[in-house]
Amino acid sequence: MEKLGFCGENPVSLEIANHWPILRNHTCRERQLMPALHVALQDDPQWRAAGPYTATSIATAGLLAETQVFLEVYAAAKGTPAERAEATRLALVGGALAQRSRATRVTVTRRIMERLTRWEPPAWVLEDLIAAARQPKLDTLKALLLVHVCRQDVLLYAVAQGVVRARWLAGERSVEAVDVQRFFYTEQATHPEIEEWSHATRNRLASNTLSTLRDFGLLRGASRKEITPPIVPDDATAHVQRLLRAEGIAASEIPFHPDWSLWLWTPTETTTQLDRLPTMKA
Repeated sequence: MEKLGFCGENPVSLEIANHWPILRNHTCRERQLMPALHVALQDDPQWRAAGPYTATSIATAGLLAETQVFLEVYAAAKGTPAERAEATRLALVGGALAQRSRATRVTVTRRIMERLTRWEPPAWVLEDLIAAARQPKLDTLKALLLVHVCRQDVLLYAVAQGVVRARWLAGERSVEAVDVQRFFYTEQATHPEIEEWSHATRNRLASNTLSTLRDFGLLRGASRKEITPPIVPDDATAHVQRLLRAEGIAASEIPFHPDWSLWLWTPTETTTQLDRLPTMKA
């Protein structure tokens, strides 16, 4: 496997670098700390979206309140996960959501299911999200949704890493739609699908992607948004650790996984937070 060196130390494979472009945005010190990251085997679970950028987020943002409704209805549903998801879909489209238009309820419900159930997560993932949605404060829910929603949206993940975190590493503490537009322009070379988007589509995507990240606690503000490390309670940290372990990531490699960067954590910060946790559930 061909290797790509970072700062002359601890090379990672080109395959990994291409799959996780955020590796190119790590600081030199972080790159020096990185071991050769695990490449998932074919029999490992594949629980993240892949493929070209799509404009799926153009019509919606975070949908935090609607997601809470979804989780509460799902919690009350019976049967297999698929049966519970379908019962929840019917309930939300049938009027459990506040949106007056049925077409809007259909769109919102479909978007939530793309984020939370389409990838057929293990039962404990939804159980953790339900528990987080029932907490008086929504810090855990927001932190978990930031990770899960980005993992199920290739473009959103790329913007979070390639725009927001890249600016954070560069010492910038704000971001606006024009920064996302510049990102689209630079990404066209490797993502020709961007060239098919109209100017209006790019504008709406730039705005909605930042609004989604704001809804989940990574940003604050209106047009020019402040980059803010989200509040991440220990139960959210434990959830992501368990998720990565279930995906086949070796324990020694977990602190270096790019998903932690969604919370603006470095590998050192991730290790510190993981060390705070009790022994992880099997």
